[in-house]
Amino acid sequence: MTRALTRESVGSPRFALFDLCLVFLSGAAVALRPDLGMYAIAASLIPWGVRFFVGAAPFQRTRFDLLVAVYALTAVAGYWAAYDPSTGLQKLQLIVLSVLLYYALSAQPGENLVWVAALFFCVGVGVALYFLLTQDFIADPRKLQIANEVGRVFMQVRPSTGLAQIHPNYAAGLVAIMMPFGMYLALQGLGRGAFAWVIFGLLLQALVIFLATSRGVWMAVASAIGIWFAGQSLLTPRIKLKWRNETVFPVLVSIFLAALILLLYFGPASIGGSISGNDSYGTGARAELFWRSLRLVSDFPFTGGGLGAFPGLYSQYILGIPNYYLPNAHNTFLDVFIEQGIFGGVAFLFMFLASLWLLASKSVGEDGFHHQWFDRLLLAALVIAVAHGLVDDYLYNNLGAMLGLFLPGLAVRRLASKPLNPLPKQFDRADIIVLGSITVLLLALGAVYWNTLRSLWYANTGAAQMARVELAGFPTNEWAGPALADKLQDAEASLHVSLTADPANRTANHRLGLIALLRRDIPLACGYLSNAHLLDPAHRGITKSLGYCYAWLGDFENSKLLLSSMPEAGKELSEYVRWWQAQGYAEFSNNASALAAELRQSQP
Repeated sequence: MTRALTRESVGSPRFALFDLCLVFLSGAAVALRPDLGMYAIAASLIPWGVRFFVGAAPFQRTRFDLLVAVYALTAVAGYWAAYDPSTGLQKLQLIVLSVLLYYALSAQPGENLVWVAALFFCVGVGVALYFLLTQDFIADPRKLQIANEVGRVFMQVRPSTGLAQIHPNYAAGLVAIMMPFGMYLALQGLGRGAFAWVIFGLLLQALVIFLATSRGVWMAVASAIGIWFAGQSLLTPRIKLKWRNETVFPVLVSIFLAALILLLYFGPASIGGSISGNDSYGTGARAELFWRSLRLVSDFPFTGGGLGAFPGLYSQYILGIPNYYLPNAHNTFLDVFIEQGIFGGVAFLFMFLASLWLLASKSVGEDGFHHQWFDRLLLAALVIAVAHGLVDDYLYNNLGAMLGLFLPGLAVRRLASKPLNPLPKQFDRADIIVLGSITVLLLALGAVYWNTLRSLWYANTGAAQMARVELAGFPTNEWAGPALADKLQDAEASLHVSLTADPANRTANHRLGLIALLRRDIPLACGYLSNAHLLDPAHRGITKSLGYCYAWLGDFENSKLLLSSMPEAGKELSEYVRWWQAQGYAEFSNNASALAAELRQSQP
């Protein structure tokens, strides 16, 4: 009897809410003390252990279990590849907490929706208050003067906290995602005091969205409002669509997001905006950053470049500088592809796309009032997260990684997983033909592309080995010397195996060219880098390294042809004059001086 009562209690709404609160408290502990990561994970697993102890399933199955497993496993591979193990471990712990939060949310019954909404609404209010208490509108002015004036009034009356400032785009994005939960609370018929608190919180969040003046957030909120009205119009009695609940609205949402992607990365918006105050390395547009960063995905297709590894990888292999430049790719989904590889990126992206489809279907379906409104407002939050995630990353960056899966977790709530069908005792002829054909096709593709796959694997491995050596202690703010090449023997061996399998592997040619540069074998470096440049002429890192190779050889014409489009080249060459002299290479120093003078004449 006691055991039965215990099993009943662990399946109750209160226990589900306890599970959720425990994960949230663990996340808060990690935010305050990052070294508590393993203890926080252990605490979050207590409800799983209790369920297992009483004979229940440790967690409730969902439709995304396989995708979540792939996301978590590729995060482990990303930790292996990370050039900074401490940063990689901290992010891995946050990703594990995001998985635990996903399962805690997916198991919430309808009775807990108000509490769930209140929890996330309070998160939004907390972020809004933190922003207002820490944002410096003098040192970091926003794009609208009226926002700066209002912000400076707040600065005069607020207390001094000494807390670190949060990026305005991240603050506004998180607040915008959490606002729909406050709207849901406002519909619950709360008491006068609670209702006033909710309205105050919503106004506070709206103020933060205005003061941050993030065009990406405004675009995302406008997208959610537009999709909201489109969904409402489909529910009007005058519109008679046979399949509207199952297909029309989800398709409409998908078309809208596809158009948004085309606008951001191919249309007029692709050349606007700036990701940094320093545009010495290009136009500074997000689309430019996207296409450049995409090369890192092909460098590390299987393991990813490493958790938290974007800053070093982008600076070292795309910009060719030993300095810190950007924290992430300004795209949530691309960052997952870069740090966790193709499999992890696909799993993460598909969870969001499938969540959009599920919520779009449920939000126009016939369900209870509270459930339907929760799904509609959750869809708005998800649209904001996806749309803003195309231009900024705060759901996978730093502490935000813990919230990476909370929206998909809520989206699959009340959707039980489909049990796997048991294997049939016997296969009929049609089954044998289908399974046999698929097996033969996979074997044939593997045989045809075996060398390519083998080359990609060893190039991925060699690039990760090389990054762990080259980027140790990044940023060093100083170019590496030849002594570093002796530590790259394992990476060099892997890259040579890659080229043996496929001489046209761009990653292997690029990295071997950089190793040859470290060894001061300039002709060999030019050979490898020339091959890489032929394979990808638009790769900025390869073009720059090859341009310097020609400079050290004294081939100024080819060097100018490659470096003339890079504004930073003149300044870097002036630094190379000093650096090569200190290294004892007077000829290279003289070449750098001569080329710098020619570039100053040709560049404005």
